[in-house]
Amino acid sequence: MGSINRAEKYPLPTGFDVQAHRGGRGHWTEESALAFANALEIGVSTLELDVVLTKDGVPAVWHDPILLAEKCSSRVGEVVHELTWAELREVECAKLLPDFPHAEVAAGNRILHLAEVFEIAQGYDVHFNIETKIEADKPWLSAEPKAFVDAILREVYAANVAERVMVQSFDWRTFALVRGVDKRIPLVALWDETTWFEGTPWGPGGDIVQAALAHDISVLSPDFQLVDAALIERAHEHALSVVPWTVNAEADMQALIDLGVDGLITDYPKVLLARQPFTRGR
Repeated sequence: MGSINRAEKYPLPTGFDVQAHRGGRGHWTEESALAFANALEIGVSTLELDVVLTKDGVPAVWHDPILLAEKCSSRVGEVVHELTWAELREVECAKLLPDFPHAEVAAGNRILHLAEVFEIAQGYDVHFNIETKIEADKPWLSAEPKAFVDAILREVYAANVAERVMVQSFDWRTFALVRGVDKRIPLVALWDETTWFEGTPWGPGGDIVQAALAHDISVLSPDFQLVDAALIERAHEHALSVVPWTVNAEADMQALIDLGVDGLITDYPKVLLARQPFTRGR
């Protein structure tokens, strides 16, 4: 399948893209209604979020394939993909995380349906960066990629938000599946030092930019520690944006802004927004 002209895709966020990672878990309970609503109020350009699929195929907005004791109060250790939506909805996940001791806890928080995030964002000119949380190396922990893509796009079209959606994944099988349905939704390539294994058919072959172009990617989204000036220069030469994750220290934020990134994914969107205007050499 050949790629289409970048100009024919839905537009990416204008200006510097401030993405609230899991809604901004440094400030509020991750991926909660409280987090998403507050991130919208402070003016982020993108809500970054994860989707896992329940046993009955519901796209639930949550990061972990297994319910963890440090976050949730019941069904601890159970696999989300083995629970129905009704069962998952009963689980309260409203604990203060040690890594984010100053976050506001969303009392009584229940895991959201993807459609609910779109409802919360009604009336805001905000983008959604949706990750397919596919456990490729442990396939029993998640649904197959096609099921993810079908469930996500079903809700995207129902909410009429396709023009403001990006689909991201560490599992690059996602991208061809999205392209098989929709030619215009921007695709976001996630990676870190562990993403590729020897012989993988969608690996970069030593050249991440060429690999991204071959998969019709619009945004490169690496672990921020892998970003350097050379990567950004090559990406920009090919009209690719660079939006690293997950950048929480102010010094790292400014260093990446100085390098010329197009946006940042952060647990602390308030801190990043306070750095406006996003100019080099501050």
